[in-house]
Amino acid sequence: MSTRSAIGVAASALAVWLTGGSLDGQSTGRVTGTVKLTQAASVPSNASAYERRSVGPRPKPQPELRNVIVFFADVPASKPAPRPASIAQKDEQFVPHVVAVTTGSAVAFPNDDPFFHNVFSLSRGASFNLGRYPSGSSRSQTFTRPGIVKVFCEIHSHMSAVVRVFDHHWFTVPAEDGSFSIDNVPAGEHTLVAWHERIGERRDMITIRPGAPATISFTLPVLEPGQ
Repeated sequence: MSTRSAIGVAASALAVWLTGGSLDGQSTGRVTGTVKLTQAASVPSNASAYERRSVGPRPKPQPELRNVIVFFADVPASKPAPRPASIAQKDEQFVPHVVAVTTGSAVAFPNDDPFFHNVFSLSRGASFNLGRYPSGSSRSQTFTRPGIVKVFCEIHSHMSAVVRVFDHHWFTVPAEDGSFSIDNVPAGEHTLVAWHERIGERRDMITIRPGAPATISFTLPVLEPGQ
């Protein structure tokens, strides 16, 4: 390729990036937004007939905004590249509590506690049991089907996590300030979803236009008293 041709290709790529288009001829755009959490009108009771089976002190709660997933619900399935993730077992919690991955991605479950843990799921999307393993070791599971996978520890019944698996790459988890963005979204009318395991989905329509970033906000009633 000549120097002039290379410069032309680079200029075209820059123009596509600036306008939100794509080199393969499909127009794409970008969405940015915020997720705000408010207190729920009614909160499930924390009362239990049994004490929490805990070895150490009660751990600090994880940020609820990191338990939200924002994703497009009506985009076509594709063959997205794997997005490996990790959920540590630390202070008798799965950390983070929620992860979002693409199909074909492996999620590692390192044991960072000074005692044995287990990882298992009976979900329709993935049923598995990684067995019990000691501190300092790790086991992993590859997720091949889209859907919601709930994960537990058979030794510590209060521990749980969620792996949400997508057959496309148009999803994200908001930052701790609630902000999020998703790039290279196909232009057109789409349904954008904000999901939290306690309340399910909140949906809104959004129009994606090349070169004109779309903005949106969600308010989710998920906070408990004191949060």
